[in-house]
Amino acid sequence: MIVKRWMLMLAVMLAALLVGVNQKTDAKAGSLSTRGVWVSCFDYEDLGLSNVSESEFRKNANTLFYRIKANGCNTVYFHVRSYDDAIYPSEVVGWSKKLSKGGKALSYDPLEIVITYAHKYGLKFHAWMNPYRVTKKKVLDPGKEKTTERIVAQVSEIIENYKVDGIHFDDYFYPTNEKKYKKVSRATRMKNVNQMVEEVYATVKEKSKKLQFGISPAGNIDYCKKIGADVETWLSEDGYVDYIVPQIYWSDNYILEGEKTKLFTERLKEWREINVNDVPMYIGLALYKAGYRLKEDPGWTKTSKNIVNQLNKIKNGNTEGYVLFAYVDLYQSHASKEVKNYLAKITTLSLNCSKKTLRAGKTYRLKATASLKRVQNAIKWKSANRKVATVSKNGTVKAKKKGKTKIYAYYGSKKKSCQIRVK
Repeated sequence: MIVKRWMLMLAVMLAALLVGVNQKTDAKAGSLSTRGVWVSCFDYEDLGLSNVSESEFRKNANTLFYRIKANGCNTVYFHVRSYDDAIYPSEVVGWSKKLSKGGKALSYDPLEIVITYAHKYGLKFHAWMNPYRVTKKKVLDPGKEKTTERIVAQVSEIIENYKVDGIHFDDYFYPTNEKKYKKVSRATRMKNVNQMVEEVYATVKEKSKKLQFGISPAGNIDYCKKIGADVETWLSEDGYVDYIVPQIYWSDNYILEGEKTKLFTERLKEWREINVNDVPMYIGLALYKAGYRLKEDPGWTKTSKNIVNQLNKIKNGNTEGYVLFAYVDLYQSHASKEVKNYLAKITTLSLNCSKKTLRAGKTYRLKATASLKRVQNAIKWKSANRKVATVSKNGTVKAKKKGKTKIYAYYGSKKKSCQIRVK
């Protein structure tokens, strides 16, 4: 199996390098090629996806992906395996209890439906899996071959039967609270996890070189290695991941050993430094912390521009995007100010200004368009000279008397103007 795997890796290496070149070109242009969001199994019920009929599931799934697109995202990481289970009819594991009562089989295929709606709105869909977790306290033993075989079998099942754009693992590897693993050395942990990661990567590439495989490890590199996530190898050698999403879930007002620390900036620098293979890197951002008073991380209440400031830092370097945790926090009151600033940051405006001359007493409707549908109705209007012309809340200009004035459409700090002449 090992020989076959390495032969396959050599065969796909060139294709992987070519994909990486294209992604890195985008990064050099200063663009964030991936703007993602996680949809967690713990939010199925609030999203109307748990214990519902197929028609209701479809309606709510459509709303979900419409809103994801309306918030400026282009990629979704959707929980399909949370506790050694599945949100689709699987021959490897049972049904997710988060999706159906008691893990009862459903008469429809939720995974097929959510993929369809994601693609309907032009979103890339990555199947998010917890590779080892069985319960909150129990995991599949990473040191056993049958564990890797089980994980690979489920990955194969997904990529063979569904049009996913990628397979995505999160940060759960060796547990820190199970007695049976405490004597397993750090080196052995990383060796066992690496074998699984290599086999998953090879399996994904055997199906299609275009399919992506990525991992979202914890933001603390030392902790990653402690639990078996050999991130330095993944970011320095081929054959492990197509992208990585470190969860840098801190502000720059973190209290470490009694002193204020720019922990987000420091951890971002550390991740950039170990990325010697220039693997596409998207940063996991803690939207879920916004607005909460946290003793060790008070930055989330000191400012409502944490996410905006982090986006600015992400753009300045070898990081090509971000992923928000989690979708539900885009609509939670605790994060409302942070979200407003985030949306203002990523929104662009355009203004249709074809008709620039009006006769006194006439009206003309200007049309301003926001790149994000969520904020379209939040666009505001202003006339620089109301004596010459006024403008209503919906952009209707009314010419008053001879002269010139500028009409502004704006949202946040984004502004567009149109000069109107009244004759």
